[in-house]
Amino acid sequence: MSYGKTLLFVYNADSGMLSGVKDYCIIPKSSGKEPCNLSTMIHTPIGMKKDWKRFVRELGLPARFLTRNEFISEAGSGPITFPAILLNTGKDLLMVASSEEINMCRSLEDLISLVRQRFVDIR
Repeated sequence: MSYGKTLLFVYNADSGMLSGVKDYCIIPKSSGKEPCNLSTMIHTPIGMKKDWKRFVRELGLPARFLTRNEFISEAGSGPITFPAILLNTGKDLLMVASSEEINMCRSLEDLISLVRQRFVDIR
């Protein structure tokens, strides 16, 4: 992991184009796999939503968007469930929003409110 404060947004999906398409599509009932709620809230089929990009930029910290396997290859596996929003302080990883909290969000506005509140608490 890099040093310095960085927000990490970790999807509950593995990297790869085919995986991304499968995880964005809502076919989990037949496959038994839930889609990544973080991904579906902040992305459209053609890219990241403008309101989300603006919000993250306004937070004033570098941000990285990682898939589950990218995160595990960098930080190792641990007691984290995905999706997750973390703050890498350079020494520690602090939980900003857990998978349970992210999955309770029903809209982009809910997610922005959650992150905004947590960001005030950790600054």
